Amino acid sequence: METTLSSKGQIVLPAAARRRLHLARGERLAVEFREGGVLLRPMNVLRAYRMVNHPVSGLPAMVPVGPRGRLVTAAEIAKLNAELL
Repeated sequence: METTLSSKGQIVLPAAARRRLHLARGERLAVEFREGGVLLRPMNVLRAYRMVNHPVSGLPAMVPVGPRGRLVTAAEIAKLNAELL
């Protein structure tokens, strides 16, 4: 994949890259300098969540927690989405 740097120093990530990384509009990316290039890493993978039942609807929900929380896997998120749709 390739992209172009704009006159404002902005890049557009190709749609295939956004889908593969599950990136949404407004997502934050960490920038790391590597030998010969730059690595962009989604910051959303650094957050921990716990699953709870919504107090009103009773449906499962994911709530962010502090650093001691268990990380929810992508498979768990996909399963939850499938159950809700």
